[in-house]
Amino acid sequence: MRNIIYVFFLLLLSQAGKAQDPRFAQFYAAPDQLNPALNVVYDGQMRFILNYRDQWSSVLNEVPFRTVAAQINYRMNISRNDYLSVGFNGLQDEAGISRLRRSKGHLNLAFMKYLGGGKKRNYYLVAGAKSGIGQHALEWNNLWFSQQYDAANEVVNTSLPSGEVETRTSRIFPDFSAGLLWYMISDKNSLYLGGAIYHLNTPDFSIFEGSIDRLKRKYTTYLGGQIRTSKYFSLLPAVALLIQGPATDINIGTNFRYSTGDQNDLALRMGGWLHITGKEKNGYSVEAFTFTTMLEMKAWTIGLSYDINTSTLTPATNSKGAFETSFIYTIQEKKRKPRVICPKF
Repeated sequence: MRNIIYVFFLLLLSQAGKAQDPRFAQFYAAPDQLNPALNVVYDGQMRFILNYRDQWSSVLNEVPFRTVAAQINYRMNISRNDYLSVGFNGLQDEAGISRLRRSKGHLNLAFMKYLGGGKKRNYYLVAGAKSGIGQHALEWNNLWFSQQYDAANEVVNTSLPSGEVETRTSRIFPDFSAGLLWYMISDKNSLYLGGAIYHLNTPDFSIFEGSIDRLKRKYTTYLGGQIRTSKYFSLLPAVALLIQGPATDINIGTNFRYSTGDQNDLALRMGGWLHITGKEKNGYSVEAFTFTTMLEMKAWTIGLSYDINTSTLTPATNSKGAFETSFIYTIQEKKRKPRVICPKF
């Protein structure tokens, strides 16, 4: 039974290899993966973010799908209410028994422009872009092929030739992405709308000699805001849409935020999200329910989430999905408080 599950996930991996980017359920805590413009939208001078996701470990044991992303940004005030941010972000994703690794590193740049407003509300327009490199690789020694099956002894003999053209890593490829964000914020509420295009140059990421496999453009768009219901409570609803090739991902839900309202700025968030997926001609289905909690402590924000699987893989996974963590550390400006007020995501 275990071998059957492995074969199934290898097939699943072959589909994932057709240029689908890894994703985070806590998309609001992984801003660079949603829109490069978000790299300047935070209250502070420097920000460090670390995201980790572990999926299918209940089935694949030592070889689950793992994704790690990290970023650092430095924000500069270039005029009264306008800001510029520069930074670096990296991501590595490892998937399945073949240990397919997708590694990327980018330099990012984002600019925030104050559009105007007054005492009740203010408006901002933000643009961002990133440029970097990527590379894909896998472990051929972890795989076997039909020509390596010894029918006489009914065993797999990996010393036999596989008949495959083995290339362990792809060529290093360039990668470019860009996005825009608009938001409005007041003392009680906020509203934001943004979108981005990833892999503008559709780079070739093939790991096989003599073949071309292009990374499809990924289009992201999202809408959300903050609705304050009292001095201490607020809602943070959002919806994020990601389209890449024939695949569509939708995340929709809300976090409930409780803040102590004192100078310690201590807050707790809890929420629930639906992960909906769809492919051309196959319709849409709910793949998972995600439950989240986040703790805000001055400079630190720590997030935890867990996916309950509701897809066709439920019998094999016993509804167990993915575990995810996020860590955000923000250093405030020393000279003065920032003039720009940023929305809560």
